[in-house]
Amino acid sequence: MNKVIKDALILMAFSLVLGGVLGAVYKITEEPIAEATLRKEMEAYKVVFENADTFKEITVDAAAAEKVMTDGGYPDTVNKAFEAVDASGNSLGYVVQITTKDGYSGGIVMVVGVQLDGTVNGFSITSHQETNGLGTKAFDASYADQFKGIPAEDVAGVATISGATFTSTAVKNGISAAVAYADSLVGGAQ
Repeated sequence: MNKVIKDALILMAFSLVLGGVLGAVYKITEEPIAEATLRKEMEAYKVVFENADTFKEITVDAAAAEKVMTDGGYPDTVNKAFEAVDASGNSLGYVVQITTKDGYSGGIVMVVGVQLDGTVNGFSITSHQETNGLGTKAFDASYADQFKGIPAEDVAGVATISGATFTSTAVKNGISAAVAYADSLVGGAQ
């Protein structure tokens, strides 16, 4: 019986020490991971609005965003929104970070630039679980370029990619949903 108690105490001591080590490692890596994530997001924002100088965060009202998504028939979630501003302080449009729900392997997190006139300025994928290779052809620059400068109503007309139909459809739907949300913002797309 004493051996069982001794072994349990040793196991508990190891668990406490290892838990402390894991907690310390988490604290050490937490800030660099957050900085790397922010840097990756800012790079994506610059892809969709290359001539923007700054991105001013807009507080996303979750209930209002959900209503826009529901009213538009989009299964997506608006995560963040920013106003893209040039060096003179003029608004260029909006950057909307959205998670699509209808990809082949689940959610696709993307940012979409929407100009003030409601046209698509570009998109960038920041996170996905889609199949590498053919499944991610919808993320290629040649496919993405088809969306630049088109109004929201023309997004549906962009062809899907054979072999990546779910993924390319999710991208198209995510772009349409982001444009709908940008349009709902005060002073947003007309």
